[in-house]
Amino acid sequence: MRYPEYHPDLTTFVSGGLEPEEAQRVKHHLSSCSRCRNELEGLQKVGRALEAAPPPVDPPAYLKGEILARMRAETRSRQEYAEPEQPSSLEGQTKSQGVTRYYLLSGVAAAAVVAVVALGIFFGLPAEETPVATIRLVPTPEEAAGLDGYWGVAEIRQQPSANQQVELRLNNFDEPEPDKYYELWFASGDRRISAGSFTSVGRGETRVWLNAPPEARSFQTLLITEEQFDGARTSGGEVALEGEMP
Repeated sequence: MRYPEYHPDLTTFVSGGLEPEEAQRVKHHLSSCSRCRNELEGLQKVGRALEAAPPPVDPPAYLKGEILARMRAETRSRQEYAEPEQPSSLEGQTKSQGVTRYYLLSGVAAAAVVAVVALGIFFGLPAEETPVATIRLVPTPEEAAGLDGYWGVAEIRQQPSANQQVELRLNNFDEPEPDKYYELWFASGDRRISAGSFTSVGRGETRVWLNAPPEARSFQTLLITEEQFDGARTSGGEVALEGEMP
């Protein structure tokens, strides 16, 4: 089979960056081109995996104080060992200088270890601060009929940047249907603010971290909807889980 010469920009199509007229042309092309449909499916899987990855988070509030305390302790340790007894020979001087340099190097190494840990926390490890709210996520009657052994909670932690970090823990929550994904919303009446997209593992525990902007603080309801992967982030999907702030 010979494929048409038209080569659509599927990457931009998936991200919703095409003009409506061009997007319609791509859809028409996909209806008759199995090769491009397979490529599109691969791009959608990659997109869902990236959206489900935990985002970078702010470091916990105690981290700065812990680093400074460790550095002060190392400074005192270096001062104690930097004043040895006066040696009686050149050989003794060499040894005492070696001791001083040894403890100085040890302090620098310890500070470096603390810094590495700090960077690890900042660039992806979740903060261990106490959540300000723990919300039980309850399935809607339609969703509950197909769930076996489900339970789910959302823990919300305030970040120094004023964002709200949301840790989702969902047990035995069904995977989304093909070409669909889950979206977490903060809701108040008809208004919704997205905290991000994710997928689930089905059987077992799904655990993801999402971030909501500061304006979501006044919203008292959490919703998880199943959305169609069409490149447009809207809140038109069916509600699967919901919960209320305590």
